[in-house]
Amino acid sequence: MSMEGVVAAVESVLSYTFNEKKLLEQALTHPSYTDAPSYERLKFLGGFVLQAAISTFLFSTYPGVEAGRLYHLCAVIGSKENFARVAVRHRLNKYIRHQKATVVSDEVWEFINAFEKEEEIVSGRMKPPKVLADVVQSVATAVYVDCGFNMQKMWTLSY
Repeated sequence: MSMEGVVAAVESVLSYTFNEKKLLEQALTHPSYTDAPSYERLKFLGGFVLQAAISTFLFSTYPGVEAGRLYHLCAVIGSKENFARVAVRHRLNKYIRHQKATVVSDEVWEFINAFEKEEEIVSGRMKPPKVLADVVQSVATAVYVDCGFNMQKMWTLSY
């Protein structure tokens, strides 16, 4: 599939049309792909942006919940496992641009198969592949940047 086709497919999944298509291309590009900028820079910002969005959501949705519980909920929602599940749920793994066979490795396929069978993928039974979580963070950040750093819009599309 061409990169234009990939962008169109992911825009359809997100129900969001990018003004700057290159942001989405970058968000889907693994560092092993050397012909274009990778998602690493977007992922850097994504960790902070998603943490802020999740924290804001929890803080405003659960006003009576103590801080310790909010920290725990934020950690669970913003976990690598949860982000990997989001990637699989939206089939983002199909659109990762890479040049290294190990990027979409047996570990990724095992995770996808377990997810599709509704198996429990917690408590160390299966480590979620980092690449899946990275792509979710990067795509969410690409939306955030593309829509003028509007956290509310990014949050609405990301979850």
